[in-house]
Amino acid sequence: MLQFLKGRKFRTFLVVICALLSGSVLAMVSDGASSPVSNAVSVIFTPVQKLADVVSDKVEIAGSYFKSSASYKNENERLKQKIAEYENQLAQYGDMAQKISSYETMLGVKEENPDFELCSADIIGTDDGDLFTTLIINKGSNHNISAKDPVVMGNYLVGIVKKVHPTYSVVETILNPGINISAIESKTREVAYVTTDLEHIKNGFCLMESLDRTTSITPGGLVVTSGIGGLYPKGLIIGSVKEISESKFELSSYAVIEPGVEIGGIEDVFVITAFEGQGIEEIAD
Repeated sequence: MLQFLKGRKFRTFLVVICALLSGSVLAMVSDGASSPVSNAVSVIFTPVQKLADVVSDKVEIAGSYFKSSASYKNENERLKQKIAEYENQLAQYGDMAQKISSYETMLGVKEENPDFELCSADIIGTDDGDLFTTLIINKGSNHNISAKDPVVMGNYLVGIVKKVHPTYSVVETILNPGINISAIESKTREVAYVTTDLEHIKNGFCLMESLDRTTSITPGGLVVTSGIGGLYPKGLIIGSVKEISESKFELSSYAVIEPGVEIGGIEDVFVITAFEGQGIEEIAD
């Protein structure tokens, strides 16, 4: 730095500055009259002034940009909030549409079965992980629900109430190995019982067991509740026959049944709290 201050370039720079200042003073005292000096000053300072104007414009544009950027950010956040609100409303509308559809279906079931007394319920949990062998519903004894009440979704059987608490109940689904349902194949009228095992639960299937070796049941047949035993009303759809196989341990055949409803996808159900013929066998015993 000291070398620069002592150098020739610095001295030249000081001379130019002094000359410019002198020219400025002369221009000011000349009452605006044009002179060689004032013209020289003008020639020298005009590019500087233009540069200053450009820099000023750039600074103004940059300030405007930062202001606009902040405005856009605020607007973006506001729009995101609006989108979240709309998505929430759509989800609520979807739930409402689902419930309306479910109620419309059950209205038809009620018209076909005027003896049914129904209670709607939502699925609020499961007991057995992803197997969906047990569901928890948000209605209980406070809502007139009792153990052994059938649980349905439209005309389709979901399961049966196993345990009842005041505000919730535990439901064993048709995918539970502990369940046994007296059933009939609608075309051949063959009667057997529907249950399942761990091997078939993994694929979401039930079994219609103890069929004759010479059974006439074929894939595609519809399996419904027989009404025998007093636990389930007659005619509730359990599912359709997927295949027929021979038992390895008994002289019989069994049918693999694909449930009429996807147990894992159910959100709401209806509990049949009363129906004609309910519990007749238990009373007779």
